[in-house]
Amino acid sequence: MPRTRFILIETSHAGNVGGVARAMKVMGFDDLVLVRPRWSNVLRREETIQRASGALDVLHNARIVETLDEALEGMTHLCATAMVARDFGPPTRTPRQHLSPLAQTAPDGVAFLFGSERFGMSNDDVYRCHVALRIPTDPAFGSLNLASAVQVIAYEWREALGGWGETEAPPQGDAVDATAVPARADAQRPRNLMSATNGREISS
Repeated sequence: MPRTRFILIETSHAGNVGGVARAMKVMGFDDLVLVRPRWSNVLRREETIQRASGALDVLHNARIVETLDEALEGMTHLCATAMVARDFGPPTRTPRQHLSPLAQTAPDGVAFLFGSERFGMSNDDVYRCHVALRIPTDPAFGSLNLASAVQVIAYEWREALGGWGETEAPPQGDAVDATAVPARADAQRPRNLMSATNGREISS
């Protein structure tokens, strides 16, 4: 599997860093680099740790750097994330359009770049990339939270790499089948109605 790195540029909300760590971990990725985040101690802030929800190893291994050049060291294929296409930028693709064929070539070092919550990625940063990934959303409301965007990209990349394969569902034990409860309730309803009306039929 190619090395995969998620790069956050000038992130301003500590909670989003924790949310990103969680999104990465559930998809099996752990290489996180932050470029000039608002808080120099963002990896240790309480909000970050709470939002990571157990993905503390990702936070522990994360790095903070001053320049994008440092963050990109060792990466050979760069994917920007941008909702707005740049006139002179790289081609714009959906994650699924680009990542499925990319996984077949298995480049050594794939980086996904995410801009700040307020301004997104700068043109200069986008122009350095091979592609700009645009996540399809409702045209009337296309704003995605940073951690949500990372989750979508991480999922699509994991799927392109072959996913997790088929896994058996965990044993349910004595858990109640959620679909059976409404069925029993509906089955009981006619008897309740008949009882409440002394056997008279009610039309619905």
